Amino acid sequence: MLFLIRHLPRLFLLACVLFGASLSALADVHDHISQRAYWEDVSDQASFQQAQAATFTSYDGILSRGYTPHPIWIRLEITPTEKSNANDTLILRVRPVYLDAITLYDPLDTSGKLRTTGDQTEYRDEEYKSLSHTFVIPAGDHPRTVWLQLKATSTSLMHVEALSLEGMQQDEHRLMVSYYFSLSFILIFLIVVLLNWINYREFLYVAFVIRNAIYLVYTASFFGFHRYLLSDWMDAHAIDLSYNWLIVGTTAFTFWFETRFLSEYKPPRWVRNVFNAMWLWSLTAAVLLALGSINLALKVNMMLNGAGILILLFLAIAFIDDKKAATYRSASLLNKKFVVGYYLTLTVFLLFSVLPYLGQMAGSEFSANGLVYYALTSGFAMTFLLQLRANQQRKANVQIEKDLALSTQQVALEKIRREEQNHMLTMLMHELKNPLAVIDLAQHASEDIKTKDYVSRSVLTIRNVLDQCMSADRLSDGKLSIQKQNVDLVELIDDLAEQSPDDAHRFEFNFSHHTGALHTDYQCLRIVLNNLMGNALRYSDAGQPIRITVETQSNAAGSLGTAITVSNTPGIASWPEADKVFHKYYRSTGAKTISGTGLGLFLVRSICTLLGGICTYEPDDTHVKFKVWLPN
Repeated sequence: MLFLIRHLPRLFLLACVLFGASLSALADVHDHISQRAYWEDVSDQASFQQAQAATFTSYDGILSRGYTPHPIWIRLEITPTEKSNANDTLILRVRPVYLDAITLYDPLDTSGKLRTTGDQTEYRDEEYKSLSHTFVIPAGDHPRTVWLQLKATSTSLMHVEALSLEGMQQDEHRLMVSYYFSLSFILIFLIVVLLNWINYREFLYVAFVIRNAIYLVYTASFFGFHRYLLSDWMDAHAIDLSYNWLIVGTTAFTFWFETRFLSEYKPPRWVRNVFNAMWLWSLTAAVLLALGSINLALKVNMMLNGAGILILLFLAIAFIDDKKAATYRSASLLNKKFVVGYYLTLTVFLLFSVLPYLGQMAGSEFSANGLVYYALTSGFAMTFLLQLRANQQRKANVQIEKDLALSTQQVALEKIRREEQNHMLTMLMHELKNPLAVIDLAQHASEDIKTKDYVSRSVLTIRNVLDQCMSADRLSDGKLSIQKQNVDLVELIDDLAEQSPDDAHRFEFNFSHHTGALHTDYQCLRIVLNNLMGNALRYSDAGQPIRITVETQSNAAGSLGTAITVSNTPGIASWPEADKVFHKYYRSTGAKTISGTGLGLFLVRSICTLLGGICTYEPDDTHVKFKVWLPN
């Protein structure tokens, strides 16, 4: 089935070629009719003798007089071939099958019987069993004339051929092959869309399946299969009436489907009013048919076929708006160009069929089978559109699955985040116990200066821990805003060094080649430097200096900026692990004996990234070094 869907356009093209080749092959079979002429009996009472004396109008190929209520007489000049014998038999074949009553007047027929055929004649009474209407006549040994009288409540589109028995059999086989190909492809279109319905369960797919099922029945009846299959259960008049209702019903259901298709684009009120007018038009044809005005009913119905498809084309051009349709958030809606192209294609096919049916254009083999071409083309085109629609729906479903997976992943990440917060709170409680205990003891102690100093440092530790936690939380929530301004880097570093008066002497500064202020966010830069300098004080050898170097430097991309390097000799915390040093909550084994959150360096790198810079760990043989580069 996947192979069938993938190669559907090629298979459809092959079917059209075979169908067209089968019909064009009719020219390969010799038609013994050399001249054709018609006369319309407006009096409705002319006898055969009066018709013989009337003035006939010549025509070529297929007669097309529209939905005339008057009988039409057709004069046929039959010219036998040189090889023909007087006793040879010819089959006079009349198509299409919906013609009501055709009477033959043949001077060589001396039986005195009234010879008639048509869809009001019982199938078992046909002179030659065929899906078409037939008469069996002698070939004769010289050119001669026969007459046909046509009475039809339908259109007078009529194609008559005089074929030899061998030619008739050969041509019937070719026609039958084209019929089966046509019906098979209508069935294939039905099955393809049915599979889409099984996958996506959209009502439009069901509507198309029903429409194509009706097309299948209609096309088979157009070929004449209904007379062959139903003749044992229904009389000819009942079959004829049923076929008329099938014509009107097929048109009504077709336009119901098309309006249902266009309604997905949420047409404005005036468009819906046009839809209602088309429904009223179709209802008028049904009422006329029910009242017995068959000729007028079928004419009104055929006019709806021609005008209706033009109206649908105009509506598709006028009101469909791709931008507006995109706001409906429906993955199944097709682009306007596909819808307009669909109706434009149907318009071309249908008009070349409808106009000859209405008597406004000369008939041809194409127009005689135009409704079959229409059923095939509309079925293929809509199957193609619905396949595009199904592909769009499939892609949308895949995207929904991806979005769902992403949402699931985000939920999992949020769960991890909450677990991290819980871990952080647990850690905070543990880290705050000792400083809080010291404060509690200090409240009951004497006014000794050293005690006060110890309390102050403990409070500062608590403050730093809380500040880091709050900064990490704001960073995770994306609430850390950047407001750049000119910052005096030297003044900021001096201010941070003075926050630790007992250790301020350990800082050694080198501000070589640094000029002017740094244009960045003051609070963010303060957090970065405070963490780097604080880490250096806590985790370095207490007897060794801490060096801070500030210099102008270009990054790897060649952009000019300021590089700030903080280096210290490792102390009890020893050397951090280079691949984990910037991880959230990471603390080296030696650092766990010293107060800390494991958030400092994580904050430093994250904030540097927000500021458009970078923080790197660049140790040498003797020093732990962290380098920050920020754009000027």
